[in-house]
Amino acid sequence: MLLGAALLLPCAPLTAAAEPSAPSPTATATAAATATSSAVLREQAARLRERVAALRLEASVATEEYGTAVEEGRAAVHDEVAAQSALDRATGTRSSTAADAVRRVRSLYIDGAAGQLSLAQRVSGALATGSLDGLHAAAAADRAARAARTADVAAVAEAADRLEQVRAARTTARSAAAAARDRVQAALAEQERLLAGADAAVVSAVAAEEERARAEALAAAAATAARAGVADAATASSTTGAATGTSTRVADAVTTGAAAATTGDAAQDAVAAARTRLGLPYAWGATGPGSFDCSGLTQWAYRQTGTAIPRTSRQQYAALPKVPLDALLPGDLVFYASGSSPSSIHHVALYLGGGRVLHAPHSGDVVREAGVAMPGLYGAVRPVAG
Repeated sequence: MLLGAALLLPCAPLTAAAEPSAPSPTATATAAATATSSAVLREQAARLRERVAALRLEASVATEEYGTAVEEGRAAVHDEVAAQSALDRATGTRSSTAADAVRRVRSLYIDGAAGQLSLAQRVSGALATGSLDGLHAAAAADRAARAARTADVAAVAEAADRLEQVRAARTTARSAAAAARDRVQAALAEQERLLAGADAAVVSAVAAEEERARAEALAAAAATAARAGVADAATASSTTGAATGTSTRVADAVTTGAAAATTGDAAQDAVAAARTRLGLPYAWGATGPGSFDCSGLTQWAYRQTGTAIPRTSRQQYAALPKVPLDALLPGDLVFYASGSSPSSIHHVALYLGGGRVLHAPHSGDVVREAGVAMPGLYGAVRPVAG
């Protein structure tokens, strides 16, 4: 019996060791707290990211409105100068016509024997001397002078009205520019306040989430490119409709080889010029050469080629020839909007080819490349013929 007991003793600890031990209450509480903390952190980061994105869009739209108002103000100043000149010319013509009328009256007075002869006597004398034609001519000249004076008055009134209109337009444009400027500054200040007041861990989580989204977009683009047989999957990030929520027409542009087509020298030169600005800071309302907003960059790039295009993204889209998104060429301008109307356009980028664009994104960022299929993809134009 003792031997049996002794043989059983070593087995007891082994049996106990094989049984799983229950986690301690402290460990369970710690794990639960960590999971809760992570969930709260992710939720806070998601809210912050969403609000920052909304503020960036708000600032972008206000920047577009600011640029448009500034351009309208400049045009109004130009119109005001022209209207003032027209008024000066009309006023000068009226004064000249009035002076001519005074001279004619004075001449008739002298020819009429210092005004002592009656009309009957002057007509009788004219009949006797054969000068009736001269009287008829003088009467016709007076009628023409009166008509001219009437026309002069109308011209002066029209010129004055035009001057008043363009001055009102200038005032409206200045007010609109000031209001848009205030909206931009308010959006940027709110964004800065949010980021400054957020916990460092939340800000880091936002940055990590943005990086993860970019990585997922690139991975999805590579998969899409592989399925479509695109040779350069790394440059086909624009084909990721699922990752960005944008149109698959851009995928068609890449897979059909449209980006490989040739383009004009001016477009190529604009792309080359824009590449020299990589890494320079975004600044709203800036047109270079050391900082840019989105449309300031595209305008500057084409200006280097001797090609003039309008200042703002909406003006660029409205004024330049449209091109289908499935036929993009390097040098085309690609536009992004918050709605379905051209009036909602708020961003523009320069197409590089291979599903890539170069753009000045937003405050706090720099001129850099990105995939063309960013949210809000709207349309494209071609500043110069390919």
